[in-house]
Amino acid sequence: MIERLLPSSTARAIIGWLIVAAILVLLWALVGNNYHLRLLISAGTAMIAVIPFGLLMGHMGYMAMGQGGFVGVGAYVIGCFTVQRFELDFWAVLPVSIIITAVLAYGFSFLLFRLRGYHFSIGTLALGQLLYLAFDSWEWVTGGPHGTSGIPRPAIGEYVFGTNSRFFILVAVILFISAFSSWWLARGQVGRALSAIRQDEDLAAARGLNVLRYKQFIFVFAAVWAGVSGALYAAMQISIDPSSFTIWSSFQQVIYVIIGGTGTLLGPAIGVIFITFLDQLIADFGVWNQLILGSLIVITVLFFRGGLWGGIRMLARLALNAVGLARAAKAPRPGAAE
Repeated sequence: MIERLLPSSTARAIIGWLIVAAILVLLWALVGNNYHLRLLISAGTAMIAVIPFGLLMGHMGYMAMGQGGFVGVGAYVIGCFTVQRFELDFWAVLPVSIIITAVLAYGFSFLLFRLRGYHFSIGTLALGQLLYLAFDSWEWVTGGPHGTSGIPRPAIGEYVFGTNSRFFILVAVILFISAFSSWWLARGQVGRALSAIRQDEDLAAARGLNVLRYKQFIFVFAAVWAGVSGALYAAMQISIDPSSFTIWSSFQQVIYVIIGGTGTLLGPAIGVIFITFLDQLIADFGVWNQLILGSLIVITVLFFRGGLWGGIRMLARLALNAVGLARAAKAPRPGAAE
C-alpha cells in the first residue's frame, strides 16, 4: 500500500528509518546489563561524530585527522560552564558548545582548505594537536592535566538521565538525529556537490560550483556533531581530562570509517560497532591488541575496498547469485520432455 502512495525510493527510506528506530528501541528494552549498556552508549556517542565525519572523509574525499580536537571542545565547554565557573544546566550550555565548535571550525577552515590531499590531513593533524595542547595547558579554563570533574548528568525537569538505561535513551535520540541529518544531506544537493568535489574539484569549480562553500559547510557540520558527541561524552564520564582527546582519538574516527566502509552512511556505524566490541575481546592481549587492530586495517584495505559493509554487500550478492543459479538449474528447460 505504501509503495502505491509514495515513490519506491521514498518508501524504502521510510521503512529503513523505521527499522533503525525499532532497533534502538529494542536495544533499550532488551539490554538490561549495565556493562553492555555502557558499551552501547560509548558506541552510540562515537557514531554521533563518525557518521557526519563520513560525509567529509568518504563522500568528499578529505581525510581530516583532527576531529578528536572538536570532540574535546564540545566536552570542555560543557565541563567549564556546568561546573567550574557558571554551574549552568546542560541544555543551556549545549547550544553554546555547538556555536563555539562551529565558529572554531569555520575560522580554521579558511586556512585548512588552502591545502589538499595529504597536506590537508597534516594540517588537520596539527589542528588536533593544537587543541589538545590548549586543553592541557589552559588550566584556569580546562583544569589542565587534571581535567574537570563533577560534570552533572543532563535532566529534563525532574527526569534526570542518571542511569545507563536513561542515558541510552538520550544518546539514541541524538544519534538518530545525527544519522538522519547526514542522510538528508547526502541524498540531496549537498551530496551531489560533495561527489563532484571528490571526483574532480577543479572541474566542479569550472562548472560554477562554489567549492569552498560546500567544503566549509561539511567541515563545520562534521565538527559540530563531533562537539555534540564530546558534550555527551563529558556528561557520561562525569569527569574529563586531556588524555581522552589526543591524536589517537582522531585516528580512531578515521579507522572507524575505513574499517566500516567509506562513501556510505552505514559503513562508519558498522566500523564503530565492530571496533568497540573487538576492543573488548582483545583487551586482555596487552600490547598485541594494537597489532591485531593494525593487521585488521591492512587486511580491510587490501581485500575489502568497501570496508566491512562493502564485504557484507559482496557476500550478499554472491549468495543471491548462487541461489539464482541453483533455481535456474532446477527449472525445466524449454522443449524438454515432460
